[in-house]
Amino acid sequence: MPKLQKMGLLFNSIIYTTSLVGILTLLPIDDNVTFTKYSVTPQNPLTGPFSLNEKLSGIHKVFENQFKGPEAILYHNNTLYTSVHLGHVLKIVDNQIIPIVKFGKVCDGFHEEHICGRPLGLSMDKNGFLYVADAYYGIFKVDMKSKNQYGTMQQLVSMENEIDGFRPKIPNSVIVASDGAVYWTDSDRNFALFDGLYTVFTDATGRLLKYDQKTKMNTVLVKNIHFANGLEMSDDESFLIISETGRYRVLKYYLKGPNAGNTEVFVDGLPGMPDNVKKIGKFFYFPLVIQRLPVLESIGEYPIIRMMIYKFLRTIDITFQAVDLYFPNIYSKKAMHWMGHYESTLFLKLITVPRLSIIKVNENGVVVSSFHSTDGLVSNICDFELVDDKLYFGSPFNSFLGIRNVPHGFL
Repeated sequence: MPKLQKMGLLFNSIIYTTSLVGILTLLPIDDNVTFTKYSVTPQNPLTGPFSLNEKLSGIHKVFENQFKGPEAILYHNNTLYTSVHLGHVLKIVDNQIIPIVKFGKVCDGFHEEHICGRPLGLSMDKNGFLYVADAYYGIFKVDMKSKNQYGTMQQLVSMENEIDGFRPKIPNSVIVASDGAVYWTDSDRNFALFDGLYTVFTDATGRLLKYDQKTKMNTVLVKNIHFANGLEMSDDESFLIISETGRYRVLKYYLKGPNAGNTEVFVDGLPGMPDNVKKIGKFFYFPLVIQRLPVLESIGEYPIIRMMIYKFLRTIDITFQAVDLYFPNIYSKKAMHWMGHYESTLFLKLITVPRLSIIKVNENGVVVSSFHSTDGLVSNICDFELVDDKLYFGSPFNSFLGIRNVPHGFL
């Protein structure tokens, strides 16, 4: 084919594609979302405490293909707990996997997680009660001493109850204070988890909340967090740490002292998206579930482009919904799930160098060191747990737990 003809075809393709996107973005979509300009702090150079290394290389896979998406990992009384797809919380004892809690209903697979239930955050109080944040069903308290096949569940927060004018959309992480106060994050107030990808393009609406078990009331402590995620509490319970996944940073909320009720940035410019938070001794650890992508670095500064991308994706999504409404089929259901779900970003592994990273930070918000792996064996880590001299690694995407010896300098 002559070069001039090839250039003509390319030019026509660009024109047609641009016109299609333009037409789609003009379509009215009745979503309660806004698009305003914001910026993120540039990434800290991968030098000094952020320097790349291979201290996490050589992770082995265990329980492969026996569950999917071990999002949170919790170790308590010689038992390892994890929250997985299809609505289960599992415990692992002597290499045996035992379901202890089931949320949601029977469903046809991962593409119906809004029916199955999707437990995310786990926390244990001083009395041995397990607290679970399920992205589709709310916040629960589980009596682990129950004689039932599954632990006896008590729903603390329902998805049907408005809190400060809005129903919860993505209960994500939970932690319990010594006085019984339950702190939890609602990642966004517009989208459910299966549409979580849209939060990348819209304005931040995530929240930090407190549930009082005596009054059974919720209070909003912080608003407009860009995908409020992992939670952890200081030893003296004077402050909370909250991962703000969409801004590559972590926030600090004061519970006590002269700054009580105030929020400040704890650590910023992370080289990836922080997910869950783990506290060991005097240090906080932040696994970065997805590394930074240059194409998204400055997208917050271009609200019109964000709106165009959002409307383009939503139009396709709505089309699949319409098809499934009139001609129900599994292919449309899977397409709807994939369109807005974070799992649709996994193709980025093909165009990026895989990197696993955990950032270690002291109580003053100073990055002390970081631990990495670029061997590509395991990636997208969102949580970990220390068990004796081993680290166990969880991920919302993987179908296994990772395990390796604790690297030098980690603790």
